[in-house]
Amino acid sequence: MSGTSEINLDTGAEPDLQWVDKELIDVDHNYQREVDGKQVSKILRTFRWDHFGAVILARKPDGRFAVTDGQHRCKAAKLHPSIKRVPALITGLDGVEEEAGNFLVVNRARRAVTPVEVYWAGIAAGDARATRLRDVLAAAKCDVAASAGDYRPGYTNAIAALERSVERYGDGATIAALKVIREAWPSDPKSLRGTMITSLARLVRNNPGLDMQRMARVLAPKSFAEMTAAAENFRKLSGGSAETAISKTITEIYNKQLTANQIYFGQVAA
Repeated sequence: MSGTSEINLDTGAEPDLQWVDKELIDVDHNYQREVDGKQVSKILRTFRWDHFGAVILARKPDGRFAVTDGQHRCKAAKLHPSIKRVPALITGLDGVEEEAGNFLVVNRARRAVTPVEVYWAGIAAGDARATRLRDVLAAAKCDVAASAGDYRPGYTNAIAALERSVERYGDGATIAALKVIREAWPSDPKSLRGTMITSLARLVRNNPGLDMQRMARVLAPKSFAEMTAAAENFRKLSGGSAETAISKTITEIYNKQLTANQIYFGQVAA
């Protein structure tokens, strides 16, 4: 960036920073979305001031305030028996139109945190779920990508799928699935896909006698596109989830020309 041509120099009036009585805060449903009860409950279960931050309020002529950002936090504060007031940034917005405009600007500018960013923050914080995933990946000589768009062999972005896999099928089955994928497609930067991880972990969990070397060997000549196309055919015939369809496809590939010790795709874990 050079000079000030790309900087907005009209910063507007400075807002006030103050603590506001929670009973003086209102929500205008002309522009605010409906309150998500689950989100409010989550805030209440984990309530801490260092997680709360400051809400954004607009001062009304009658001395009350309209919340333009942070209505779920305000709702949680109102329900919390120990909270009397909340930290707030008080703007000089004039009327519903300006309040709604502020709501749009704040929410459109807000970038959702990616699962990969949440994972790395969890590692830094010593979060138990994140460290469990780290240990599972390390056991298979894999890791999480540095960022969501970073694709390299042995690295994955599939955080949500990994969490499902370890919860449904266990650490051991997930590690085995990761090892099979790495052996089958060692140079593929996108091989550690979520559906492939969970589908293979499901097969490992349901088939204690599964030959991992055979699995890697029969999958190696197949591309993910081929398996996806075959899985889609299964879904058209019998429905089911993407994981079930991929599991059926892999099962068919593994069992081809086998007369004994065949595997079955089994049920998804609860």
